[in-house]
Amino acid sequence: MKSSPKVRILTISKHLFYENGYYHTGINQIIKEAGTAKASFYDHFSSKEDLGIHVIRSYGRDILVWFRHILYQSKDPKQFVKVFSKAVRAQIRSDISYYQGCPIAVFSCQFPVGKQPFSVEFQSIAKNWEMVIDRKLSKWKDNQSLPKNLNSLSVTRKMINVYEGGLMNWRITLDESYITQMEIQIKELLLI
Repeated sequence: MKSSPKVRILTISKHLFYENGYYHTGINQIIKEAGTAKASFYDHFSSKEDLGIHVIRSYGRDILVWFRHILYQSKDPKQFVKVFSKAVRAQIRSDISYYQGCPIAVFSCQFPVGKQPFSVEFQSIAKNWEMVIDRKLSKWKDNQSLPKNLNSLSVTRKMINVYEGGLMNWRITLDESYITQMEIQIKELLLI
């Protein structure tokens, strides 16, 4: 069964914006590859900018679902680091996954800092990531898997920095030692 034009446009746009960049992808290319009409595009999105916002939100949901899955299948911080590292390595080695690196980081680097309305979306996504990770770290503190005095929000932010930095450096160099270093640093942050 063929998906709706809106779903096809969004799916194609996610791939094209990630692979070619926002500014190097035109609406006509999206319409052609989505197999839809220009009128259909404008029935669902008021502009390329509007589509860009929807793409950012979709990237954010994808990564949030990914983080949640890893966090909730991990019974403790040690297992989390193991599962998380394995998932990152699977992602960067996969020819199937088009996320070889964080799509939010990759997409956000295409715009000037603070570029509206995109900046608000990126900030919202980062806050959602913080909330989900901080909540899990707080639960691990409650069940004594982490020290009670651990500042979970501070550790959460440092973990996100290490994750994003490791992935971006891997994308730049294709050197997996950045992923290994990411794993080591997250273990240190979690006092494992």
